[in-house]
Amino acid sequence: MPYRRRSKTSGFLSKTLKLVVLLALLGLSGKYLYKQYICFNPDKILSESVLKEKTFAVKPVEVVSPKYKIKAYLIEEKTAPIISFSFMFKGAGRASEDKDKQGISGVTAAMLTEGTRNLTSQEFKEKLENYAIGISFSSGLDDFSGSMITTSEHQEQAYALLKDVLLHPRFAEEDLTRTKLQLQKAFLLQKEHPQSILNLNFAEYLYQDHPYGRNPLGKWEDISKFNAQDLMNFMQTHLSQNNLLIGVSGDISAESLGHVLDNVFGSLPKNTAIGFVRNPEIDFKMADKNIDFAAGGQNITRFAAKGVSRNDEDFYPLYVANHIFGGSGLSSRLSKAAREEKGLTYSIYSYMSLADKSPLLQGGFSSTADKYAEVKNILQQVWNEFGQKGASDEEVKNAKEYLLSSYNLRFASVANLSEILLFMQKDNLGLDFLQKRNTYIQNISTKKVNEAAKKYFTPNGYISVNIGSFAKN
Repeated sequence: MPYRRRSKTSGFLSKTLKLVVLLALLGLSGKYLYKQYICFNPDKILSESVLKEKTFAVKPVEVVSPKYKIKAYLIEEKTAPIISFSFMFKGAGRASEDKDKQGISGVTAAMLTEGTRNLTSQEFKEKLENYAIGISFSSGLDDFSGSMITTSEHQEQAYALLKDVLLHPRFAEEDLTRTKLQLQKAFLLQKEHPQSILNLNFAEYLYQDHPYGRNPLGKWEDISKFNAQDLMNFMQTHLSQNNLLIGVSGDISAESLGHVLDNVFGSLPKNTAIGFVRNPEIDFKMADKNIDFAAGGQNITRFAAKGVSRNDEDFYPLYVANHIFGGSGLSSRLSKAAREEKGLTYSIYSYMSLADKSPLLQGGFSSTADKYAEVKNILQQVWNEFGQKGASDEEVKNAKEYLLSSYNLRFASVANLSEILLFMQKDNLGLDFLQKRNTYIQNISTKKVNEAAKKYFTPNGYISVNIGSFAKN
């Protein structure tokens, strides 16, 4: 995907997801791991997909609950007896944490699936399994998010469990102690894994003393002192109706949803007390930073340049430009130059990241230490050339065709659809976005793409942080 919002994890559904959670705790980049260990060929994926010709004639509706006026976007989809809720508490993520409470949002997210006042952790998880219900929470950089998926048959049980979690979480001492021990291990693992070390140093170097530069796990000195009341205080001050966004898809009518919204979310506090998070000041002319560390024979780089927010007029031109430069897998300019033509790296890529206070154009690569300098030079050369000369009409045409036809791959499940409805609200895209999105892509000209390339791919206009062995480079 040429741009990335956040990682979504589910705590207990499978061994695979448990691994994803561990990697998230370590601060690993999902995009990096995916492209590092899997041959990413989006054209092949698209050509074999049954979704590529799907159209979205049905426009979402905005549902307003009758009693508390809680809003949600809904797409009613009755082809399968499944209902998916994606919800978000804006501004309640890691960046909003107090300096002496770093990690509180992540610990709260982990503890919310550890039972309720009437159910122990084991009893709660057994109910989820017995009724085929999924409930999960995650703390992102900017927002605190949750999801629920259920069959139509067991929807009433799902709503009751979700409501009980939000209003009466258990926060038992033994469960909190276990969660802390798991986090303590994650802190230790962070110091051993090259990608984790790189990610931590990258954020700290880029953002300095801004909250975005903090360890995503928090601070162990703070976490070790958290108690149940701290977690409850966080919920009461950060999770409320006035910063709540909800996307729903599946086998539920607008009328029924309105009553569910009142029932599940209507007893949350009306308002929050979240502190303001300032915009970071980043000097994109800073020198590169090298970290000498034995990285299993690999040198790894992350780089970042100025990006654009989701509502910026340059978003779609840069979206297409990035796809051509490094966002299209094996067919990107970066991959062709460094991998396909010279075989110097298995993975080199770029993407647009959309943090609220710091949208960036990011990317990375890895290579053996003896080939690292050559790959880094190729990155710089391709970057500078793309900024100076831009893309050809043929490249823009191919990029647009792929971005248009691949869009439907995002709607492979009701869970994906409910999450898209959620971000349509967060980004103020409008109820008709699903029908208009491809028009936005179609209207992008080669001239607009090249104007964006010149503006954002400025000569040597990115910062890189690198880990590995640099003695010979």
